Order: sequence, then structure tokens, then C-alpha cells
Amino acid sequence: MPHIKRNDALKPPAWRHLGSVVIITVAVALAGCTASPTPEDAPAIEPAEAVTSPSPSPVSRPAVPAPPEQLTFEAGAGLDSEVWLAGWHVEPIDMTHGYSVVYPRDDWEEKHLSNGCEGSRYHRFGPLDGLDLTLDDRTLTDQFLAQLLEMPIEDVSEGGSDVSFPVVGRWPMMADFRVRAGDWTDGGTWLAAARVFGALDTALVIQLDCDPGPMTGASGQQMFELLPEVVGLDAFEVGLGRVDWNVVESLDFDEGADLVASSEARWVDSALMEDPAWTFADVEAGVWTFTTADGDCTAEYEQGLLDEQTAAPSDREASDKLLAASLGVPDSMVPQDAVDGAFAVAMPGNDLVAMRLIERENSEVRWVTAARAFTGPLLGMTIDVTCSEGDPMKTLDLLMAKSAVQVVP
Repeated sequence: MPHIKRNDALKPPAWRHLGSVVIITVAVALAGCTASPTPEDAPAIEPAEAVTSPSPSPVSRPAVPAPPEQLTFEAGAGLDSEVWLAGWHVEPIDMTHGYSVVYPRDDWEEKHLSNGCEGSRYHRFGPLDGLDLTLDDRTLTDQFLAQLLEMPIEDVSEGGSDVSFPVVGRWPMMADFRVRAGDWTDGGTWLAAARVFGALDTALVIQLDCDPGPMTGASGQQMFELLPEVVGLDAFEVGLGRVDWNVVESLDFDEGADLVASSEARWVDSALMEDPAWTFADVEAGVWTFTTADGDCTAEYEQGLLDEQTAAPSDREASDKLLAASLGVPDSMVPQDAVDGAFAVAMPGNDLVAMRLIERENSEVRWVTAARAFTGPLLGMTIDVTCSEGDPMKTLDLLMAKSAVQVVP
């Protein structure tokens, strides 16, 4: 067995702090590897029509405990397999089958090729053969990597490093992984990162394998920094879903009642960030704006916690209160002034999240405000579009075509 040098601890590369969505954390109320060579030494909207038919009865789901603040190796032992499902998150090609927090198949592997390197990731939902699930997650992960890399567990535990990957929709939660890198005898280089959740009998793996060439002799840190260039930033999103509700198919006002305190919701607006027709303004206290290129219309996005004034027994009532509070003159609005509309869930292009909408105007401007409250986690989302000359409803249509609400039960 060749000797493998201990890798230096991998430093968090810059890509860990990048993202294509605006993530706002607020604490205020909204109203205010397989290869033949052997490893060797390595340096290491148009609003919808008003709804007249009754909404279907929601599925009755039990309340669930809050997940840990961070998915550390230690915290993983406390996950209940009857409540939680962990695995890689995969953006759906379309929403035909809903939005999965965790990709539900364990016979799936995703591969990427770039400049002589192959990146892959997969997960296994058990049984994980050859592992002692009574061990802690760190030891289990080292044991799993040792099997995967066909090397002694001592070489993994001594030469491996800890890294953390983001948990989709639950920012700032991160999941701890173990990573090991090395060389092949033919000059190729490799890296493997894994996380075993012993309590869930689940393993997540992401790997990088480069042919002899530019990466020959690369350190573990260099391989780690190359990984997102090959597999893409989205490949690092870990999912923590609910066994009874891993797939979000829609969220009308009744279905929202099944969300609980640990559920999360946030705006996804990366398409707007990349659109030259819109200019992004800085974020302040959970509020950020986009302005049209001609400066005529401004869209103000807001997300945050509901306060006592906007919280209500139902999502519909709370959405109306949130809508009123967003207008700045809550006493002037009555529910009959608003109509039902829809936001997209998870990704633009669908109309699966019910919301409430109202249009107003005065002698100087016209505006439209749309809002959705989630009373389970006490979260609220609004868009306020104001135009001097243009049509705010048409502008809202453009925004809705490139915005969505990501909800993680």
C-alpha cells in the first residue's frame, strides 16, 4: 500500500460565498471515484382570475421538530429518520413533478466533463453495507471514504479535511463533509468528498477525477477550488427535506397551513440579477429594489418575519394584513379591494404559490403590491411595483417571469 501524505486543511474557497439568489436573513418584522491506477502521494404575472371554487382540503401533516441550526457531524446523530430525509438537491428541469428538496432517486448519478476532468455526485439512501451505523458521523464518513477510495481508514482520517456545503433553502445552515485528495500513479489527480448521516442510513458523495495534464501534481486545495468549475455551484446544495413532504407541488392558502416553524421561504431572483433591463440596488433590512433601465419603474422586494399586526389564523387573512401593511395605509384597504394571484414556486415559469394583489394610483404614480404570508413559520413576502409612466401590472408580469418563492417545508 503506498504511503499517502497528510493533506493540509482545505481552506474555504471563494465559491462557497457566492450564490445566484438573494439570501436575506432578517430578525425584524416584515412591516418595518473509480480508476485502474492506484492512489499515491499527493500534496495535499398576470394575476390569476379571482378564485371562486373552494380550495382542496390540505393533507393533514403532523408538526415536526426544528432541525439543528447546522448539520455538523455531531448534530447529524439527532436526526429522526421518520421525520427527515437528507441528500443532494437537484434543480428540476420543469415543475411537472413538483419541487423536490432532496432528489428522490438513489440510483441516480450526475456527471460533468470539463478540460480533462470528470466531476460526479450521487447519494445512497441505504442500506450502507459494511458500515457500523452506531459510530458517529465523522467516523462513518471516514469509513465510507476508505471503502470508496480503497485505502486504509487511517489514511483518510489523518489526511482528510473538513469542509461545509450549503443546505438549500435553510440558509445559513451548512452540512459538514470530509474530503480527501491525491494523485494516480499515471499522473492523474483525484478528490472525493462525502457525508454519511448514520441516523438516516444515507451517504452523499461528490468526486473529481482529472486525467494527466494541467492538474498533474495539483494540491488538494487546488483540486478543491477546481471542483465548482467542473460540477457547477448548484451541485454543492445539500437538501434536508421532510419524509412526509419532500416535494412541494403547490402552495395555495390552505396548503400553507401545513408549514411549520422550521419551514423556510425566500425569494429567488437570480434571473433579474443577470438581466440588463434591470438595475439592482443594495439590500437593507430585508428590502432590496430593481429599477427598469429607463428609470420609470421600481420594484421593491421584501421578505422577513411577520409581526403581531400581520400574523393571522390563516395564510389568506395574514396575506391581506401584510398587503395592507405594505401599502402604508392599512386602514384604507379592505379584503374586497384585493384579488387572488400567484407567485412561482422554486423557479420562475409556474403559478403554484397563491398570493394576494392590489392596484392603486394617485396623480403622480401607479403601483401594484402583491403579498403572501406563511403563518406556520411566520414569514412574509411582498413585491411593490411603482411606475411614473408605465403600467405597473405589465412590469409585474415581467418580474414574475423571472422570480420565484423557494419554499422548504
